[in-house]
Formats: sequence, structure tokens, C-alpha cells
Amino acid sequence: MDEIIVSDEAIRRLSRAIQIQTVSEARYEETDFKPFDEYITFLTEAYPLFFSTCEFTRISDYALLFCWKGKSAENPILLMAHYDVVPATESDWKYPAFSGELAEGTVWGRGTLDIKSQMLAHIEAAEALIGNGYVPKNDVWFAYGHDEEVGGGHGAKQIVAYLEKRGIRFSGVLDEGGIVLNGALKGVKPPVALVGVGEKGRTDYVITVKGKGGHASMPPKSTALGQLCEVIRRIEKNPLPARITSPVAQMLEKLAPEMGAATLFAVKNRGILGKVLTSTLSKSPETNAMIRTTFAATMAKGASASNILPSEATAIIDTRLLPGDTADSVEAHFRKLAGDIPVEITRAYQSEASNISPTSGTFYQRIEALAERFFPGAVVSPYLVLGGTDSRNYERVSDYIYRFTPLLVTNEEKNTVHNSNERISVENYTRMIEFFKELIKSDDSH
Repeated sequence: MDEIIVSDEAIRRLSRAIQIQTVSEARYEETDFKPFDEYITFLTEAYPLFFSTCEFTRISDYALLFCWKGKSAENPILLMAHYDVVPATESDWKYPAFSGELAEGTVWGRGTLDIKSQMLAHIEAAEALIGNGYVPKNDVWFAYGHDEEVGGGHGAKQIVAYLEKRGIRFSGVLDEGGIVLNGALKGVKPPVALVGVGEKGRTDYVITVKGKGGHASMPPKSTALGQLCEVIRRIEKNPLPARITSPVAQMLEKLAPEMGAATLFAVKNRGILGKVLTSTLSKSPETNAMIRTTFAATMAKGASASNILPSEATAIIDTRLLPGDTADSVEAHFRKLAGDIPVEITRAYQSEASNISPTSGTFYQRIEALAERFFPGAVVSPYLVLGGTDSRNYERVSDYIYRFTPLLVTNEEKNTVHNSNERISVENYTRMIEFFKELIKSDDSH
């Protein structure tokens, strides 16, 4: 493909966006919305053509929805992202977390990968096309949540309710999710462009065991905390069966030729060798997460002091649901494992696994063709996203929902998301803008 010219102005705009600390809080009312107001003001000043051309609607005050009218409204598409970020401490950062520092050919800071870059790349692409007099074939919508990191209840869910009222359905939706990854799987040498066609669900279970309080000098045989630990041990020792869902099957078929003859044979004959294949995939935490619902004990609480018997002990089990498993079926599994230990189980958060979008549709094929063009030599593959995105809320307005961020990164760079030293290279960001320009224009050829 042709060389992509770096826009200094676009890089400076991204840097400025990163400096605005749009941190969302789990307790919505505790969110400081002054930076969100500042961010929206920044957008209106930075992208005058986009704002003057698109129909702009603010939902729940801070969720942003735009419609760029095309020559037809018959087959609209939707490009998504979010502009809230998780908190960041300054320790272990090479450059300050909200500095937007441009150094080493890279923009540093919280939101560079997750995911202000995708939001601004959409708008940069549209601003440039509008400036060149381009009018899309069909309507192009843009939706940006402000609370994705804490569930999307005031952002994505309210945007979808608004779209439903207007009777709008999309022929394609694209959100964050998969990336182009070097070293995606052991034995796979070329980069892999992972296009999410579905995502796992997430439910946080609060498991409580009650006991008799008192002085720790006269303990019972097992305290409430001890019994809770036994329940957790049983949960960890008894995972649900592994299953190869359709996105993972498609991914394995794409990647098996790169992984050697033995793996290729196992994938092609998984009807017979399914147990061998799942046993192999279970050995790595990342591939194990692709084939089963996972359980992780992440938080626990007992007594308020070391010499007090806990009258109540609680733990939270973060559960990522494979399509086909449900929050109800997992709770039944936990209760069965608890057996003789009386437990109370509630849910602090619940989101079921998403539907699986087809790879046969036109919109997926447009994404696939552009991934092949912008990342020569990469293997483009369907993918089951292991985390959660706002796009799971959009099933009410589209059957064609995909999750892909056109970035080429290493595993080390990927692991900076929600971590220190999050960053994006100038090359990656510039290519992302060009990708979205071409994605919008690709509608003209269909």
C-alpha cells in the first residue's frame, strides 16, 4: 500500500486528548465530570467540520452520538469507541500517565490504547473526508460512551435506547476489541489480525459464609473464613468443561497451518481429537480462557482485626462466561460445589456472553479486506474477545457487530492497557486514521 503521511496536527490533538483526565468511577455520582466537559469542548474546537456536518446528540449529558448523513439512509453503519479511562498512578510510568508526552516516536498516556485513539481516529478520518467534499454512500454514525470502563449503564445502554426509539438498525457495527498482534499464539510467526465476532460475558459473584463471632483465642474447628476458603478451593479445582465455540474454531482453522503439522491435523480432526486439542489449549491461561468459562477469586473480606473471629466472610469470584454458559448455570455450579457448606450467593455485576456475528456478511468482508491491505502478511481471523466492550449492548440494533482496533502491537505493548506505560506509536495512530478513511469509503464499492 502507499506510504502514509504523518499529520503533526493529528498527533498533537491526540496528545491533548490524553491530557484530559476523563476517569469514570464505579459509583457514577462520584465521577468528576469537569474533565468530560473539557473534553467535549476540546472536540468541538478541534473538529469544526465534523461538528458542523454531523447531527450531534448528547445522551445522559456525556454520551456522544453523531450521524453523518450519506446519500442514502438505507444501510447505515456505526463506528464506536469510548472516551472514559481507568485511573492511573504515576509510579512505574516512563512519562507521566496523563502527560500525552510525544517521545520516541510515541504518544504516552492513559487512553492511548484504551481507547481515545480509536475515537479520535474516527473523527480525524471524517474531518479529512468532509474537508475533501466526500459524502458517504450511506449514513455513518459514531457513538462514544463515557462510562464503558464501569459498565456502560449511562452511556451505551442509553444510546441504544435512543436509537431503538428512532427505529434505526445498522448493517454493521465496529467497536474496539481485537488487534493485530505479533506473537499471538505459540508457533504462529506472522502477525494475526483478530476481528472479534463475539465476546465473553462477565458476572461477579459475591459468596458469603456466616459464622459465630467472638475472640480468636477460642476458635471453632473452622471459621467462616476457613469455610469460605474451602468453597473457593472447590471452585478453582472444578472448572466447567472446555468447549470450542464457533469463533475459536474459525480462528484455529485460520491459524493451524502456521502452527505445524500436528496442530493442523488435530484441528482438522477435532471431532475425534477434540479432547487432545482442548487439553493442549488448557495449558496456557490465555488459550484456556478461549475455551472455557473462567473463575478468578479476586477480593475477600473477613474480620476487622486479627484477633476477632469473623461472623461473616465474603469473596468475589470474577467469572468470564463462554457463549453457551449463563450466569444462572454458573451459580448452580457454585452451589453444587459448596455442598455441605451453607453459602449465600449474590451478583454484584452481570452481563451475559454476546451473540456471535457472522463472517459471511458484507461489513465483515470490508473489515477483513482492509486488514489484509493495511497489514500485509498478517493472517486475518475471527476471534472471541475475552474482555467486555460497549458493543454487547448494541445487539438490539444490529446483527453484525465486530470488534477490531487496527493497531499492530506486541504482547508487551498489549499488556500496558490498564497498566503503566500505555502508549501508541505515531505510525500506528496514523495508520489507524487511514484505515477508517478507507473503511468509510469502502461502502462505495459494495
